Amino acid sequence: MLIQAIRDVQNGGAPMSPAIARQVLQVFHQNESSKNYQLSEREKEILQLLSYGNSYKLIAAANKISIETVRRHLQNIYQKLHVQSATEAVSKAIREKLVK
Repeated sequence: MLIQAIRDVQNGGAPMSPAIARQVLQVFHQNESSKNYQLSEREKEILQLLSYGNSYKLIAAANKISIETVRRHLQNIYQKLHVQSATEAVSKAIREKLVK
């Protein structure tokens, strides 16, 4: 086991006990789980329409809601995705596969 650990280090690896390996895997799993941004169905729909290039006015008309309601949904989306703008939201949604 010691010889294998030395070889791993020589090859650029890092020796890791099973306990540490489990902790590392847990951290990776938690990071994957945290990508569930808990967007509501309406927020997902608005984000999808925004990703198609629709204006707030078109999104409002398609959902039979006011433009102010669209803005409110977008503010919630920005907060949940930790972004500051529609462009950032769409970019992150595409990167994270939140939209089709």
